[in-house]
Amino acid sequence: MLIAESLLALSLAAAPPGLPGPPPGTDLPTSPGTAPAFVPPGAPAAIPATSGPGLLDAGSVRLNRAKRTFAVRLACQGDGTLRVRAARLAATDLDRTRYRCAAGRATAKLKLTSKVAKRLIRRRSVTATGIAGAGRLTFQLTAGLKPASPKGFWTDGHLDCATGFLVEPDFTAAAQIPISTRGWVAWYTEATGWHWLGSAGENAGRWNTWTASVSGVQQFHPNGTAVPVPWTLGPIAVPPGRGTYTAGVFEIVYWVGGRPDHQWQYVNAGSTGAVAAGGANPYCVHP
Repeated sequence: MLIAESLLALSLAAAPPGLPGPPPGTDLPTSPGTAPAFVPPGAPAAIPATSGPGLLDAGSVRLNRAKRTFAVRLACQGDGTLRVRAARLAATDLDRTRYRCAAGRATAKLKLTSKVAKRLIRRRSVTATGIAGAGRLTFQLTAGLKPASPKGFWTDGHLDCATGFLVEPDFTAAAQIPISTRGWVAWYTEATGWHWLGSAGENAGRWNTWTASVSGVQQFHPNGTAVPVPWTLGPIAVPPGRGTYTAGVFEIVYWVGGRPDHQWQYVNAGSTGAVAAGGANPYCVHP
């Protein structure tokens, strides 16, 4: 009992400060492509045993509009340099700065030019990427007067904590259209912050093309079966003994009239989707 209580206390102490935020892939597929006739088997994956700097506060990073500054909190292993990019604001780095790592934590403070700050204010919010050595940190940079609303959960799909599989939602559409999807697993430890694993490795994922309809993804229902056989990523191996938290995310591009409508949301951590589970549990916990 004392051992269990100690593990629980350790788990709570190491809990993430928030959800991981947007996934790292900012590239969209160039066209719907050709949907396969069946669902290919998922490939096993593994969370790396070591990682570079990672994001700590995965919520919105807000611009101080008066000073045109913003701050990014990191888990770190040493002093370093952070540079930040946002393709929707500028073709080059927004800014770069040195940060000092103390007790595994750092706060990088950056500043926008007046021109770029005005663009951000007009857009209100953009996805930005911080580059610190080999680390990639993706966050929502916002100039809104209020924090951005947190992302919700797909009503289907899940990250299975017991088996280690990321299971894709059975996406529906009002009419039959092509869709492109991409799945991610974010992982967090107190020492490393948030990092991302996709089907092509760390910070790298491949798009899959499917056909969505009112009844779901056609390829997930071979011969019209009612129970879907969805695409999965996994099993995903997690290094033990680090107090790791994992969360699942899926991106989707709805090709409406040939034009991309990109969205992303979390999936429930557990054996079923958020609605079936009666609520949304964001994390799997790996002692």
